[in-house]
Amino acid sequence: MDHLTIGIIGAGYIGREHARCLRLLKPLFDGRVNVAAIADQNPEAAQQAAAMFEIDMATTDTNAVLDHPEINVIFSCLPTKFHLQTVRRAVENGKAVFLEKPFAVSLEDAQEIHRLLTTSHTPHQVGFVLRYAPVYHALKKKMDEARSHSPLRTVILRDDQVFPIKGISHFTDWRSRVDLAGAGVLIEHGIHDLDLFEWLFGSAKRVSARMGNHAGYPGIEDYMEVRFEFADGVAANMIHLWHDIPAHQSIRHFEIFYQQALLTLETYDMHHLTVRDEEAEKTYERPDLFRMVAHDPLFKDLASREDVLFVSDYYAIQDYWFLRNLLGGHSLFPTIGEGLRAFTLAHACYESAKQDGAWMPV
Repeated sequence: MDHLTIGIIGAGYIGREHARCLRLLKPLFDGRVNVAAIADQNPEAAQQAAAMFEIDMATTDTNAVLDHPEINVIFSCLPTKFHLQTVRRAVENGKAVFLEKPFAVSLEDAQEIHRLLTTSHTPHQVGFVLRYAPVYHALKKKMDEARSHSPLRTVILRDDQVFPIKGISHFTDWRSRVDLAGAGVLIEHGIHDLDLFEWLFGSAKRVSARMGNHAGYPGIEDYMEVRFEFADGVAANMIHLWHDIPAHQSIRHFEIFYQQALLTLETYDMHHLTVRDEEAEKTYERPDLFRMVAHDPLFKDLASREDVLFVSDYYAIQDYWFLRNLLGGHSLFPTIGEGLRAFTLAHACYESAKQDGAWMPV
């Protein structure tokens, strides 16, 4: 593509986050990127986002954006239920697609989106933003060092978050409605972790899961524990939790045990990685993490930008590569293939939870 004219569908939290990143990144592309429109069924939300992020048009008519002859890229940033119809229309109109997660309310819908995007050869990317987070690339480097000395024993992850209905970042309550969201904490938030686990630790062989519903929204679990068994036999445990603790907005806490080393990582507002081995204990803070990856090919273009909070602004890094690769005709990543894999893992977890934790092959 020689020029990207972008339409954003959805002016909620994630739509605005992409609008912010795109405004930040446009100057890097010498006039070849423009955000032409943003659509939302809430006219006030669309108008506010357009004014805030210098977007030409605000509308409540999503089809006006999807059918616009000059728009050639769609960012689908909607409640989960509506991604399928948006992707279908975007594909019919020959537009590239950035598809936010979670992108389907059922495995069947996920498979249909996969079919639409792959058979049409539509350029697309799925919003597994943690793949672009510098902190996890720094973690991978420390994992490689630990692995060179001793085998991996087990992994423990706790991913908790204030229930994302209204509050600091989220303006609407659609995540409490099963007809719009499909399910709860695992599909909405933990799907990042399902993708992250296989990226970091290899393919899963089977999963076992149990879930709970404490907030009382029908079909919306707010607790999920998952036991992973990887193809190499290593087992791992994940806990996903939505809570009501405003003073503790969210955190991902990793414990990665090797025979002779323990790596502990906390992310979100805090970013520190601690490595303990037979010789010493060392903690790496934001400046250390920056230095570990700043010269890597994925990050060096933005590492010197003072307006990018480098360690934590991974949405900007993700969107930069989506734009750059589209303009350059390069491969986009991750694709709907990785998206469907993570969705398949989530589906197996839900099936296991329905059977009181029975092991499910994946």
